[in-house]
Amino acid sequence: MTDSPTFEIRITTSATRSILRAPTEREVATKAELLIRRVHARGELIAFSIAGPGTAAVVRIKAYLEDVLVEVARLSI
Repeated sequence: MTDSPTFEIRITTSATRSILRAPTEREVATKAELLIRRVHARGELIAFSIAGPGTAAVVRIKAYLEDVLVEVARLSI
């Protein structure tokens, strides 16, 4: 039996480290967005890294999460 490709996002803050995994871009991006919004509400700085089966998918997820970070920053002003 072979493993299906998995996307992984590591989110690090000053207080926590999380590893999120999902089989699709959408699932992993949704999980990461929810976590980013919760962490940002606590006032923590956020860093993330992404790994997955395909450069184009990783780039799309990165762009999406960067947009989420910009949005939550604007909402907190």
